[in-house]
Amino acid sequence: MTIPIPHRPSGFLLGDAAALITLDAFIDIQCPHSRTIWPTLLAVSKHYKDKPVSLRVHLITLSNHRQAWDMSLGLFALAQGDASKFYDFTTFIFERQAQFCNDKFLHKSHYDLIQLIADFSEEHASVDREKFINSMNNNDTYIQARTPIRYAATKAVWATPTLFINNAGKVPLDHQSRLTDWQAVIDPLLLT
Repeated sequence: MTIPIPHRPSGFLLGDAAALITLDAFIDIQCPHSRTIWPTLLAVSKHYKDKPVSLRVHLITLSNHRQAWDMSLGLFALAQGDASKFYDFTTFIFERQAQFCNDKFLHKSHYDLIQLIADFSEEHASVDREKFINSMNNNDTYIQARTPIRYAATKAVWATPTLFINNAGKVPLDHQSRLTDWQAVIDPLLLT
């Protein structure tokens, strides 16, 4: 079965979609390695802000991160396609990741998780709680949230974070890499 045509491309873009250098990062909101790489991804994007470099983050859910799917729905519901809102709320949620890890939710319910996500959205963006929960549960949010997972499958992504530069997957960077490591890979590409 083929992937249905989404309303917009997978991921949230910072920079020009037609940039000379494209960076794609597949992350999971519950993944500790994704949390580790997040500030570096933001630093890379900021460093190359005035250069032909773009960053597109694809939010996917790994099967062993039980709370990640609903957290993803919350991110999509709050962002409503707005990359700035997505990046800000993702930062906010990563800072609180310890509150929704598997061990914290071992004896909690799905209702508890939805309430936690709504708490996060209220604290971060002063949203209307009921409207936010309704948005998490609507079909448009569901389609937006599942698109990156399906796109990841077409690129054989099976772990997070997974990185691509100009669609090449053999990237010598990972969650422990720093801005200088990224510069060592990107700067030579900008010279060609």
